[in-house]
Amino acid sequence: MNTLSKLNNAGDDLAVSMISPLIERAPHIAEKVSKHRPFADSHALCDAILCELLKLNEEESLTLFRAHPELAPNKSLSMTSASQQEQGRFDLTSQHNEHRTHLVTLNAQYQEKFGFPFIVALARHTNMESVIKNFETRLAGNRASEMKNAIEQIHAVSAARIKIFLSIDDTTSPKNR
Repeated sequence: MNTLSKLNNAGDDLAVSMISPLIERAPHIAEKVSKHRPFADSHALCDAILCELLKLNEEESLTLFRAHPELAPNKSLSMTSASQQEQGRFDLTSQHNEHRTHLVTLNAQYQEKFGFPFIVALARHTNMESVIKNFETRLAGNRASEMKNAIEQIHAVSAARIKIFLSIDDTTSPKNR
């Protein structure tokens, strides 16, 4: 039985525990997503996550955003293992990362301006220069666009995690779903 079949056939508690790692520190959303079962494929699971993200009001969205780690946080071990792997890809879990000082400044500016951490789907980037350019560009935006962008980024992070969860080869699946 493949992972998607296991998820579709799992009891409610097990299904929530299987979905939870796909959405950063949001078991309440995982619970709602689990009610969309059965999922025909990875896209249906991804769409169910987006559906539930789009239902959040502003306060719920802010709570979700604030559960996400900053880039290159001081305490990288406090991140979920998925976030550690994602940030580790760019050496952002190291205290000696060459971009750390700049990212600390950007994180503080973003947090002060928008009231939540910068959320980015690192899977969409091939290098740190791309991440930093995206960070700086979005920092110049407005709060409404960043609220929308944060939901989009969370959805993209979930999509990347679904590919890993279901062992989907990136060469055969659509990019940036």
